Amino acid sequence: MVLINTLWKLFLVLINPILSIPAAIVISILIWKNRQYKRGAYYQVTKRSYLSTALNVGAYGEYQIYKDLRAWENYGAKFLFNVYVPTTDGRTSEIDVLMITARGIFVFESKNYSGWIFGNENQKNWYQTFPAGRGRSRKESFYNPIMQNRTHIKHLQAYLGDPMLAHSIIVFSNRCTLRNIAFNNNGVSVVNRYEVNDAVISIFDQVMVDLLSEQQMIDIYNKLYPLTQVDELTKQQHIAAIQHNLTPTFTPSTAQNVSAPPCYQESENLNATFKSSDSENLNAADVHIEPMDCVAPSASPNPNRCPICGGTLIARSASRGVNAGNRFWGCSNYPKCKYIENIPNKTT
Repeated sequence: MVLINTLWKLFLVLINPILSIPAAIVISILIWKNRQYKRGAYYQVTKRSYLSTALNVGAYGEYQIYKDLRAWENYGAKFLFNVYVPTTDGRTSEIDVLMITARGIFVFESKNYSGWIFGNENQKNWYQTFPAGRGRSRKESFYNPIMQNRTHIKHLQAYLGDPMLAHSIIVFSNRCTLRNIAFNNNGVSVVNRYEVNDAVISIFDQVMVDLLSEQQMIDIYNKLYPLTQVDELTKQQHIAAIQHNLTPTFTPSTAQNVSAPPCYQESENLNATFKSSDSENLNAADVHIEPMDCVAPSASPNPNRCPICGGTLIARSASRGVNAGNRFWGCSNYPKCKYIENIPNKTT
């Protein structure tokens, strides 16, 4: 028994350095990557931690686009991410990645998907196909990203008050295969991520002359930067608007004559603040539940119920940001369901 214990201790002494060396290498690489990440525009604009970005599929796709293009910063390019551009109907249009250059504004729609991608410019929906075994496949649809980015650009130009040249680039991940993608090359590119830099170079070569001065680029950046720093209420309103568009049973016409829900007090919910365990770094301090007067949800087909998931609608208010003090209904199933709805201010 003593011999066995002695041999075991000797084994641990010999094996520990062997195990510690790879661990030290991995830790060193992560520290280096984190430092590089924090020096880049993606972190400086979004304030996302490296880990939260790496664990979020959408954010990681945006960051990878920036990594592939960040060398353009050496030529004066300026980057913005998750730009919530106001629309004429009071909503927002979110641009994933935006690059301001002397030869126009590049608007990137990031699709960090896998599988085979099918679609053309005039189809409302494109399709993502996966093999399902035994010669079968599984197909999912998503909104036409060319149309989606065209809308982003329209609202961007309206907000800037200038129909300046904007280049639309749809970027799919390197994990997917683009099949039968048909479109007219009218200021639009659809590429895998490994092709995105070549697409930008090609556009630069076509434009050939500078359209924006350095001061104009700075002015555009300064005007758009605040749109990347919106509060959580604005983000959730954007998500809710998208969910409404995807939910055929919920329309404004169903929002009439609903009865008022009971008043919700802070003690009626387990948490007095929004909690979030997802990877989007939601700021819980921006939103809280507070005692309020009874006000009927103005856009719910069933009184007291969320039109998206059927959860209970709870009265909340924004405590920070430009919407501080604004009241709204939030779903009790947050963060899984992010439905929200404004509560109109009382008129005297």
